[in-house]
Amino acid sequence: MGTRKASATPISMRGVLIGLLVVIGFTVAGCFSILLRYEIIGTGYLPRGALAVLVLFVLLNALVGAVARKLQLTRNEILLVFIMLLAMAAIPGQEYAQHIYLNLLGVVYYTTPDIAKPELYLDELNPLLVPSLDRTSPEIQWAFEGVPPGRRIPYSAWTRPLLVWTPYFFALYWMLICAAGVMSARWEDDEKLLFPLMQVPNEMTQLSGATVPGLLRNKMMWTCFAISCLLYVVKGLHTYFPTVPDINLQRTTERLFAGGPAVAFNHVPLHFYPEMVGIAYLLTSEVGFSLWFFYVLRLVQAFVRNLLGITTSHYQFFEFQTAGGYVVLALAVIYSARRHVSQVFSYAFGLGESPPEHGRAQPYRLAAIGFLVSFVFIIAWCAQVGLATLWALVLFALLPLVGLVASRVICEAGMYIYSTPFRLNEIIFRVGGTERIGARNITLMTAMSWVQVRSTATQFMPQAFQGLKLGSMANLNRVQVMWVMGLAIAVAILTCHVVAPYVIYTWGVPKLGWWPSGSSLGTTNRLVSFILNPTKMHVGDWVSMAAGGAATVLLVMMRQRFLWWPFHPAGYVAWLGWPIDRYWMSILLGWLAKTVVLRFFGFKTFGTLRPAAFGFILGICFVLTFWIVFHFFLEGPPLIVE
Repeated sequence: MGTRKASATPISMRGVLIGLLVVIGFTVAGCFSILLRYEIIGTGYLPRGALAVLVLFVLLNALVGAVARKLQLTRNEILLVFIMLLAMAAIPGQEYAQHIYLNLLGVVYYTTPDIAKPELYLDELNPLLVPSLDRTSPEIQWAFEGVPPGRRIPYSAWTRPLLVWTPYFFALYWMLICAAGVMSARWEDDEKLLFPLMQVPNEMTQLSGATVPGLLRNKMMWTCFAISCLLYVVKGLHTYFPTVPDINLQRTTERLFAGGPAVAFNHVPLHFYPEMVGIAYLLTSEVGFSLWFFYVLRLVQAFVRNLLGITTSHYQFFEFQTAGGYVVLALAVIYSARRHVSQVFSYAFGLGESPPEHGRAQPYRLAAIGFLVSFVFIIAWCAQVGLATLWALVLFALLPLVGLVASRVICEAGMYIYSTPFRLNEIIFRVGGTERIGARNITLMTAMSWVQVRSTATQFMPQAFQGLKLGSMANLNRVQVMWVMGLAIAVAILTCHVVAPYVIYTWGVPKLGWWPSGSSLGTTNRLVSFILNPTKMHVGDWVSMAAGGAATVLLVMMRQRFLWWPFHPAGYVAWLGWPIDRYWMSILLGWLAKTVVLRFFGFKTFGTLRPAAFGFILGICFVLTFWIVFHFFLEGPPLIVE
């Protein structure tokens, strides 16, 4: 980990300019790859594409240093570029470009008698939010049925809605950056969270006086790098040459039981992901153990429910348990930091002294005032577009709390991909009742959820925490790091405004990748379902939520009181959803490897083997990014479906 210095290093303008160029190129590549093939270059909390870029930068920088030392980038400049990529990597992917443009088109195009009658929600939708309210208009119809020969992409029709939406996007991301800025110093310096994923870029850029970082001179790292690469080189070749045998890394238990309660153990994923094996090896033992243990406990609970003859949805039962756990864990995080948060906001408004700065200037004033200003702006924006202030307050007051819990999971448990196992807006629909909320508010809350609120893979707040942590490792000015992350996000969004419509209109929605081609129809159907089928909480839902909250209280209290307690609350709230289904087996293998090494060979051997973990992580990120780029030149199917 980086050592703390008395004064922070200002960021380099050269680094910022290089970072912006890389951000633009990354965004363009990401929009094309996700919309045309559903290959996601920036997914995850250690984005594969960003890590591959980092590997190339470090290697090329070593070559430049050997030829012209003055042109060589500093470690801080390389890390600054990575921080910028870390902040925006999910934007040309699952957290922005994949949804917003297609959905703004789809909710209008699919207003047909058999899918969504116009009077259901379209008549109340603010016309400023969509290119047109007429499904037969060129800007809507051409996206689905093709641009006629000789006609241009209707960018002008998008000017108004994007001018309306873009300030909301900027404010939303800035609010989350500022929320992280308020809490980050406490997590880094007082609680000393591990930030396991940030160990990778930190280790990769440690030069120690040499031209090439020590990690990239380690034979064990390159051996494991090669193993990871080889697995997906073979899989990639199989897609072009079927005679090359495929390697099935995504097996399941298949159908073990024909009937009875034990069907809960049928089709359990047994996936192998080298990167998660490596990450699990780097985690603390209690966290690694808890991640796979609570997943298995979930299966056991499903078995017991079957045994008792309970026929209600298992997923809904676990979903509300997790929501209860989120509420308690968010409150626990805020409560434990109450003095720090109070000091930050008092200092921001000149009512008290600054909290401890831990040897460097902290962005407390910018973070506190920025958070409040962004929050107020978002609520005012919601009121202007027609969302009731009550539901705007509920949605955007809960969002940072949900983000805090997700951030805790990433900053302590290092999940490569993770998101809340519930969609925040839909939980509000269920708890608040769709009849009480009303069709207009449901429609607008759904539309606002298409960016970050309904995150399914990479929520942004953990990235903000990680970016600030990496800035601390490089001793960068933290205020400037916040501004640079915001700048990278703004440039990525503006680039998407040009590239995403170009891809959609040039190819047409039916010719996009398997997910983007149907996503707007799925979104419309889901919206219609909530409007037409009133939802409300049942007794069992409240019991599930209370049980999840009580379990989390127990986990938090026991962990605070007993050092030997092996169960971490992050494992409990992460036990549901497709990421843990995918990764639990690899986490078990990584945890088992670490446990065996520590027990029989000691901590020194554990440290000696750390480069192997880095090799597994770097190899998979590099080879999958290679195939994404290769598919631009020779079309092929994605090697991982996410």
